[in-house]
Amino acid sequence: MYVPPSEPNEFLDGRVQVNFLAMQNYQAIQAKDGAFRPEDETQSDGFGRLRVNLMFKFKITENITADIDIAEEPNDFGNNGDRDFSFHQDFAGVEFDMFGLTGYEKENASLILRVGNIGASPFQFKGFQDGADNQGNALIGNGINDYATAENGIQLSYTETFDSGILRSYNVAGHMTTSSFGEAFQEDRGYNYRLQGTLEFEGGFKAGLNFFNANQGEQLVFENGLASLDGVTTTNYRFGDGENYNFSASASSERDTHVGALPGLNQSIMQLNLAYQPSDQTSVILMLGKATDDYTFADVEGNAVAGITYFGNEGVLDPTGTTFDSNQVIEADSSVEYWVVEAQQYIIPEKLYVAARYAESENTSDLIEQTDNEVTRLQVSAGYWINDRTLWKVEYVDQDEGVNSGGQIGAGFDGLTSEISVKF
Repeated sequence: MYVPPSEPNEFLDGRVQVNFLAMQNYQAIQAKDGAFRPEDETQSDGFGRLRVNLMFKFKITENITADIDIAEEPNDFGNNGDRDFSFHQDFAGVEFDMFGLTGYEKENASLILRVGNIGASPFQFKGFQDGADNQGNALIGNGINDYATAENGIQLSYTETFDSGILRSYNVAGHMTTSSFGEAFQEDRGYNYRLQGTLEFEGGFKAGLNFFNANQGEQLVFENGLASLDGVTTTNYRFGDGENYNFSASASSERDTHVGALPGLNQSIMQLNLAYQPSDQTSVILMLGKATDDYTFADVEGNAVAGITYFGNEGVLDPTGTTFDSNQVIEADSSVEYWVVEAQQYIIPEKLYVAARYAESENTSDLIEQTDNEVTRLQVSAGYWINDRTLWKVEYVDQDEGVNSGGQIGAGFDGLTSEISVKF
């Protein structure tokens, strides 16, 4: 029997819900002159690997649900020479309706405890792209400062809605996770924390504030002021989730299109999100944020470098040298300040839309020269719903990276990319 896209595929009298997603991408993108890895400046256009997600949701009892997303997602799991064509647990957890379990009833309110994989990012109101799960994202990929990931831990979320008035709903959520999607129990490995608040108003106005904090720096062992990152667990959100722009000199699971200025040890993020979304046809979102760390990347002689990737010669900073990824840090404040504006408008309702996103990130780290220190990215996209399950996107992307910006490609990149996806 046909099931409309707005409804899940249900089995066993509604106790099991299943969705299948697949996405194929195509890109014609080049790094700009001055890239860290010269082979990225002239690469072939072509198709990427198919991304596939299989999502299950289980209604265990009236007040307990479990979910699992199994994915073949090369931009997360593609390190093994891109030969690892395997499904992986990409996201899973169990959620407890605390009001229902305790018998406490409160109208239009919920208190949900989640254990397992906790997904979080400081941005709100815009779509997030994760493997084949891309139809909620108006553009392609995420952003240069998206800081989105999933880790293991617990989350508590309270939501209350109102039938009338200016304020229509609010949510407060907090979580505690370990800095790993696997397991990490080494000495002095800390925790990551998030506190998030969201307000939704009559007329489509929304506001959200997010605070992230990690305390992973106690793992470091310093010698002559320099500490290695070998064996150290850093925060998964120091870069953000994998994107669908790929370069021939990188493994498919690299995060090198993001800003790489922060080591992700004692990292903190504060971000304000504002949105006007009067309908499903129109959306405007503004994001303002600052991310900081108590440590700065350095070369092997202890000289601060603007980001994890830098020009060097035998590991020593050298603007005319080869390319190195820093594996050591020094104690010094590093920070980035950033803002993003994104808009989407349907030209033909529920059929054809145009969208754009502009992001700007400035490396304001104490030991980094405050000139030529910005990364900017412009994305312009169009999306066409071939039918109510199939979305085709086309996008032009242009990223510029200053010498002191913490950008990881070297000078930036530009080109065209496209995705076609199905969800059923």
